[in-house]
Amino acid sequence: MLKEYEPNPMYHNYVITNTFPCFDFVIHYTELMNQSIPVFPHRHDLYEIFYGVEGTFEFECDGKVEVLGPQEFVLLGKNCSHRIRYTPECPATYFTMIFDIEAKTTPAPLEAELEYGELIEVMAHIDKEKYRRGRCRQSQRPLLDQIDREPTQHQLGWLSQTGMLYCQFFFNLLREVAHVTSQVKDPLGYKNIGLTASKYIHANYTEDLNIDMVAQMLNVTPRHINRLFQDMFGSSFARTVNIIRMEYAKQHLLSTNESVERIAARVGLPSGKVLTKLFNEQEGVSPAKYRTLHQKRS
Repeated sequence: MLKEYEPNPMYHNYVITNTFPCFDFVIHYTELMNQSIPVFPHRHDLYEIFYGVEGTFEFECDGKVEVLGPQEFVLLGKNCSHRIRYTPECPATYFTMIFDIEAKTTPAPLEAELEYGELIEVMAHIDKEKYRRGRCRQSQRPLLDQIDREPTQHQLGWLSQTGMLYCQFFFNLLREVAHVTSQVKDPLGYKNIGLTASKYIHANYTEDLNIDMVAQMLNVTPRHINRLFQDMFGSSFARTVNIIRMEYAKQHLLSTNESVERIAARVGLPSGKVLTKLFNEQEGVSPAKYRTLHQKRS
């Protein structure tokens, strides 16, 4: 009767797919191995990483041998004959991951296309060179330990978290052997116009601020701004401006002895009466009462 293979707990033989706008990062297999397990010469149409954890081990690719120690690794290109030399007399532990980067045909944002192009260019050079050797300036063991914990603790989202950790491991190593600066200057996705508009309020709340000015700065219509504010903050643009002004008024109430009228003018409100109305609606007390209560606490 056949015996089951008894791997290290950090053994994963299920295919995990991490989806990005232009490609899928697909993990086919990972395992924490030691020198008592022979790795026979073989090749495959996939990428592979061998990362040293403890001791030293010998990696061989097309007849060339690399001796790898802790935090040292090789990033192997596709279709290269390779193996780990069987030396059970030399205790060592290493982590291996077999993966692929599969292109998508669906349209994607320009920034995503640029980032994917940079990634594929680096991987093409590694394919041509057969492999690249590197050394991590920081140990990846804490990351590997986290990968090890996720499947055993089974917390919410553990499968997605594990996939993201594998991606992080790959990019950490890739940066060590690909010393290039990305030309992608902006993050992926669309600008959060509602949040950006709110930042304009914070930067200009003392001025004669109106929705037309902000809409023009963001190249959208005032109606669109108002709709975004209702969706994100649950109030209109004008109402949000006044509430933000009231919040800044609190600082003046507690740090100065200025009148309510003077503070209203400082924060861009038309009068002390308007500021008092806002305080009564939002705080349930007048500005003067708010000042008295909070000064006593401090």
